[in-house]
Amino acid sequence: MELLTLELFDVTVSAALREINTAVEEHPGLPLRILLGGDEMLHHNILRFLERHGRAPRLRSEGGHWRIDAAGLAAPPPAPPTPLPATFIPMNRPAPSPAPILATPARLPILLTRSALGLDGAPAGRRGLLGILRELDPGVPWVCLALEALALLEDPLALRTLEALQSRGTPVRISRDSQLFPSADTPFELMEDSQWQRLAGRGELIIL
Repeated sequence: MELLTLELFDVTVSAALREINTAVEEHPGLPLRILLGGDEMLHHNILRFLERHGRAPRLRSEGGHWRIDAAGLAAPPPAPPTPLPATFIPMNRPAPSPAPILATPARLPILLTRSALGLDGAPAGRRGLLGILRELDPGVPWVCLALEALALLEDPLALRTLEALQSRGTPVRISRDSQLFPSADTPFELMEDSQWQRLAGRGELIIL
């Protein structure tokens, strides 16, 4: 059986999801095998993405790396035959319905809950998180800062990155409940927490 294999080592979450999305759109019928490192956040987001697309993913450990196997989609039914010109369609037979147009999968919004990748908040983790923000797909509807991620507002480089993200068309928002000292001077719009919580509960949000 033909198999589509992707190697996604040392990539950001957004870059990995873009590459997987392109692969499943171009080869919907092929089973997918993804080889990747040990980043649990990357595993979590890839598994949720594949589940939403009906791919039934399975995560397995293979020594020094991890593997995700995902089933291919069933082949769509054959298209209806081309109808005859209207003047030759019998009066007692309705014209065939047009084939449905499939919509392109929408990009998911992103919730930042920490100010750096990893658990220790090292400078390399901060640089990695800002790198993800700089590489975000323009189709991402918005980014929200919550919990520990509000510390990014105190970092001049992070603040410039967020302002650049918003200036190019991706709104940046701030969790209202996460503010220890609410201020009217915040450069970004406040978001009610029930909005992102509802999306997270439905699996319609990427959490970093």
